[in-house]
Amino acid sequence: MHGGGSRASKIEVQILQWQPDIVALAEFRGTAPSKSTAKRLLEAGYCHQLTTVDADHPSWNALLLASRYKLTSVKLKGAPEPDLYWLLAQAHAKNPFHIGVVHAPWSIYIGRLEYYDALLNVAKNWQYGPGVIIGDMNSGINGLDEETENSLDYDKTVMNPLESAGWRDPFRVFHPDVDAPTWYSPQQNGFRLDQAFVNDKLQAHVNSCDYDWGSVGERGKVSDHTALLLDFKFPG
Repeated sequence: MHGGGSRASKIEVQILQWQPDIVALAEFRGTAPSKSTAKRLLEAGYCHQLTTVDADHPSWNALLLASRYKLTSVKLKGAPEPDLYWLLAQAHAKNPFHIGVVHAPWSIYIGRLEYYDALLNVAKNWQYGPGVIIGDMNSGINGLDEETENSLDYDKTVMNPLESAGWRDPFRVFHPDVDAPTWYSPQQNGFRLDQAFVNDKLQAHVNSCDYDWGSVGERGKVSDHTALLLDFKFPG
């Protein structure tokens, strides 16, 4: 949430309680609270970190990918823009895979539809083997993921086309009908805006996919979005 702010220390504690192998954060910034989080993760063993922070504009929202495994940044022609909101890397785990971190713009006036078009192009032309796309999609399925109707039908713009391109939403594989808002508007309408999509080379290895508001504080006090916990299980 806006680089962490006063919540940063609680966010750090919560992440370390979960003990993930890879951490993807949206609304990460080049400001002191975000830098504190990156340092805390580094000290906890997340030695490999990539960020899209703009050094000339440290207060702008960006992304962080922090991993116990080596990360190799991948640059794509025609990738979603702005660059702050897209990060693609290979995670050199025992079973390597690629991870694309997303933060879709919230408004059509700042490139939301163009972002979705580019993301779909990446998904349809994927050539990197096992892959996952994860983050704040700012979209959901009308009537299932949203408590108010979304008149622009972003589900038909990006959610359904991703599924048609072979990228499954693992949360809905495990929880087809569960109401699971990941963000609440000021009017307290709930929306499932944060998702993961896994391609056919990785789907068989998804062990679980759940949302967790955390135990450090009540909803809305640690972050305005819930965490998405995606677990893979590989043979051997």
